[in-house]
Amino acid sequence: MSEQKSAIEKIRLSGDLADSTPSSQFQISKLDSILDPLSDWFSSILIKEARQAVKSRQFVWTYVLQLVLVAVWTAMGFAWIENDLGIGLLAGYFTILGFPLAVIIPFSGYRSLAREFEDGTIRLISITTMKPSQIVLGKLGSALIQLVMYLAVLAPCICFTYLLPGVSIGTILLGLSISVGGSVFLTIFGLFLAGSFRSRTLGVGVSVVFSIALGLVYFLWIAFCIQLSEGRMGGFGSDDYIVATGFVFSVGSTALILLASVIAQISFFSDNRSTLIRIMMLVQQTLFFAWLCQLISLEPLFTDGPKILLMVVGHYWLLMGFMMCGESSELSRRVRRSLPESLFGRLFLSLLMPGSGRGFLFALANIWAAFLFVFCLMVFENDLFDWPAFSDQRRGRFMGNQLAWDDEITGMLICTGFVTWFLALVFLCNRYLWSRMVRKIEPGYGPVVSLFFGAAIVSLMSIAAFLMEEFFFFYKGLSDIAVSFNWYSMTFEPLSQLTFAFVVCFVIQAVIFTAFAIFLASKDFLVVAVETPERVLIERQPNKKSTLPVGESIDEIFGELPLGPRGGDPA
Repeated sequence: MSEQKSAIEKIRLSGDLADSTPSSQFQISKLDSILDPLSDWFSSILIKEARQAVKSRQFVWTYVLQLVLVAVWTAMGFAWIENDLGIGLLAGYFTILGFPLAVIIPFSGYRSLAREFEDGTIRLISITTMKPSQIVLGKLGSALIQLVMYLAVLAPCICFTYLLPGVSIGTILLGLSISVGGSVFLTIFGLFLAGSFRSRTLGVGVSVVFSIALGLVYFLWIAFCIQLSEGRMGGFGSDDYIVATGFVFSVGSTALILLASVIAQISFFSDNRSTLIRIMMLVQQTLFFAWLCQLISLEPLFTDGPKILLMVVGHYWLLMGFMMCGESSELSRRVRRSLPESLFGRLFLSLLMPGSGRGFLFALANIWAAFLFVFCLMVFENDLFDWPAFSDQRRGRFMGNQLAWDDEITGMLICTGFVTWFLALVFLCNRYLWSRMVRKIEPGYGPVVSLFFGAAIVSLMSIAAFLMEEFFFFYKGLSDIAVSFNWYSMTFEPLSQLTFAFVVCFVIQAVIFTAFAIFLASKDFLVVAVETPERVLIERQPNKKSTLPVGESIDEIFGELPLGPRGGDPA
């Protein structure tokens, strides 16, 4: 073999790559030193999806069409609009911006995740080192990058309209907030649909329905822009801000729950797929009560207000509780490693862990916590809030009128009792069916089956109670029994109208069923944590940074040349 060494071998044998190369070629700027660690932090899914989205024909044609429409609308606006030129141009710009944000981006996000399930590549992605949250946030991040690029086209035009008369900064911020926030919510909802309906057959139908729904949303956005151009979207008052705050809280918290659900759907079945969703439920209920306190600070609670609040919260926890009752009670060893070991953790933090029993008790604890919160609002309403406009009416509404106070408390207790009873019935039925028939259901669909089963029980029981009440109207005893199982009418019945049949037929059996369900659910707290294997502890340790050798040449592999000095100790 020739003794003449190649340039690469000379560099390797010298052991110093930097000395044999001009420093200008390896000089790193400050911007690169900042962006390089940041690029390592982003998941490869985000990079892949962003590249595919930007290079796709759909993005290119939509981007070009948006540029053309902006130019055409600007010329037409200056030629045709005589009055309120600024607001007219702004409404047209928002209409052009709404199509890619309300239709293109959400549907692209839905198809990006649905294609992973259809092609089976989601399994290959799941076994990599990427977490499910990185996969989902990578899909969402790609949509946000497209959103920013579409906004970049309209940003100069929207800023220009601010210089024209009739356009305020509040109007611009309102339109941008609704368009951007709505696009993000629709994208998350599309990801949720893609994770929920994974089969190719269902995917076709869901794609059609979702595209039609996005078209309807865009037409609603056009209607908003027309109202904006006609000057009907005026300034905001205090009531408008309350409504806007409630809308933002509801949409934002719902988006968080849907996002947590998508992360759980693509996780392994042995993972903890419930804790994040239950935390988001607590966040949503907290935001609801925060908005409620903001509303009460402007106007006191009206008559039957506490009972209506409990009805709204009760329906929410019926929906969530039915799905949690459909979870499997068997915990994998991976989940059992993370179970709390202290007494406080097993009593409270265990409610956030997976399992039908814990889910039932979690929903039960939240509905009764909502009852206590509304009760405290009634008791301390006069001390916590001050309404100058209602100074003559605010005193004695509940505390001063003993009959009204008793009716409100009774209605709240009946509403909470019915929610507790329905949850107990569904939990007991699921616990029985789970050991018999539910095992045949594909994993992951138990909560869906439980939701439809619970909704059927509540609907059929309420409808049957209404029909029996009308059918046995002339039979006092049978009519009272029928009314006793109708929680919509019993919640608003005065205290004096409560019958002995209600106490015997509903209260006694509800207490028995609920106590038995709590006894069965409490057995889930007896599951103790298992020891984490040593290999898992080693894998969880942060990787040690080491400098690996550059590599071996053909001559070094066959031993004809000595190994050059390595770049560092590969410990």
